[in-house]
Amino acid sequence: MGESFRKRRKILGERFRKRRKFSSKAWKAETEAKYSSSYSWPDLPAELLGLILRKVPFVDTIRCKAVCSSWRSAASQAQAEFHSIQSTPWLMLPSDQEGDFTTSRFFNLAEKKVYKMKDVFGAFGDDVWCVGSCHGWLVMLDDEANPVLFNPFSRVHIQLPLIPVEFFNPIDRSEFAQIKKDFISKAILFADPSHSNNFGAVVVIYGTLSSLAFCKQGDTTWTNFVGENRGYYDIICHDNRLYALRYNCSVEVWEFQSALPTKILSIEPRTTLKHVDGNLPRDKVSTQLYLVKTSSDFLIIQRTIGNFVNAEGDVVDESYLLSSSDTQPLVCPYRTMLFRVYKLDLSKKLLVKVESLKDQVVFLGGNQSMSLSSHDFSECISNSIYFSDDRWSEMDVDYLYGGHDFGLFNLDDEEIRPIYNSDLEKFDPPPFWITPNPW
Repeated sequence: MGESFRKRRKILGERFRKRRKFSSKAWKAETEAKYSSSYSWPDLPAELLGLILRKVPFVDTIRCKAVCSSWRSAASQAQAEFHSIQSTPWLMLPSDQEGDFTTSRFFNLAEKKVYKMKDVFGAFGDDVWCVGSCHGWLVMLDDEANPVLFNPFSRVHIQLPLIPVEFFNPIDRSEFAQIKKDFISKAILFADPSHSNNFGAVVVIYGTLSSLAFCKQGDTTWTNFVGENRGYYDIICHDNRLYALRYNCSVEVWEFQSALPTKILSIEPRTTLKHVDGNLPRDKVSTQLYLVKTSSDFLIIQRTIGNFVNAEGDVVDESYLLSSSDTQPLVCPYRTMLFRVYKLDLSKKLLVKVESLKDQVVFLGGNQSMSLSSHDFSECISNSIYFSDDRWSEMDVDYLYGGHDFGLFNLDDEEIRPIYNSDLEKFDPPPFWITPNPW
């Protein structure tokens, strides 16, 4: 009786296992057939894709847009909704130094990796020169010195009006292409034209007098600012207003609501900047000032550059370059030695020295000066200034160097560190900070 029961249970168990195995295979085959025929990656819901894109790195966004038209559309929609999200600036480097001049290089600061892109600037000639960077767009002069806005990631460009002849006096327009590296020292945009094609206005500092000029969306020419239009160091856009830093450390605020910009405020600090360091004699250094808006303050940052710096890092006199025993002059390129940071106290009209930027990270150079928080961008070193070479007037002074003066200055130890390792001393065109914007 017991043996008969065990045999029967064994037979029933084998039947059950076979039926379960068949059912599992059938269910799997049916499911695979159902979903493989009905769904594919391009069918991923746009809402879900948008949430994913908000979390992935910028490079993956570029790759996502290349998958198919529906993903590109979803990526553009996601950016429109989350346009306020910033990314870490990249350092735009000159073309490949191994003879491939059609390949542009971009150093991703977060990944410490160089990305290469083919034929980025080919449509603008062989002698393109950048004069500004803002919202992920470059303000450039093509090989004929015509101004243009260009997004190197989306490859979209917007032609700007020709610069008027009277701006060149006493320079002839035919000579402008040769001196364009020094004609415009800074250019900024009021708005990101990625979606509406509306940049609001472009403002530049130009000429030997460092004057201001602008063109608004739809203008057919450039217009000078009214008043004593000279002596500007830096310009930034904040809350749809132009903030302009002058040589005397005064800051002007301009509204752009009417046809012509209107100056609504001029802040003239009662204190002046002191000479930065007794170890750096005045006649051997140059200074550059920058205006930066952080989350809470306006900063004026003073950059001190040694005009001639030897291999030991000492600032030397020009006569040091050629002694009686030398047959060839020594190569002593200019180099940034240090930075000093001051807060502009708007109510008291004072400049107050700042010992620490705390969690803030500042990016300076030919780009619109900007500040980020290291809490949001952990790949950046807090209390630091990332700088690029904007001493464009000396790009062609010596064929051995130029564009080389870029790195990181930390306020904790006042040391300058490299951010991109290279044996080159000549970077032509000079590196440029740009915030990636693939839209």
